[in-house]
Amino acid sequence: MQGNVKGTVKDSIFCNLFRIKKYLLQLYQALHPEDLSMTEDGLKNVTINHVFTNGLYNDLCFIAGGRLILMLEAQSTWSVNVIIRMFIYLAQTYHEYFKGNGTDLYRSKKAVMPEPELYVVYTGNM
Repeated sequence: MQGNVKGTVKDSIFCNLFRIKKYLLQLYQALHPEDLSMTEDGLKNVTINHVFTNGLYNDLCFIAGGRLILMLEAQSTWSVNVIIRMFIYLAQTYHEYFKGNGTDLYRSKKAVMPEPELYVVYTGNM
């Protein structure tokens, strides 16, 4: 079989692999080798998935220990707009996070939010 692997196949493999907590923990440990205390139970997948609509979705997003939001996008074709898309995904993720925690953003009490980390995994040709 010749030719390049279809980009959507690479994307699907990336997304599906890290839905498995064992591999998600390995990814987290690769990004944060200093954190030896993290376990699979400390990771929560918060990837935006819109299966039945054409709405917003991203490749991978998870919260680690309630203190970090790690967002990763897999790209086989580079686009400078991935940065803009990631900020939109991050805003939506924070919106869902605050809604899920019952945080009232209109009160004067400071909202506590996980620190974001954004990554692009580029698998295309240089």
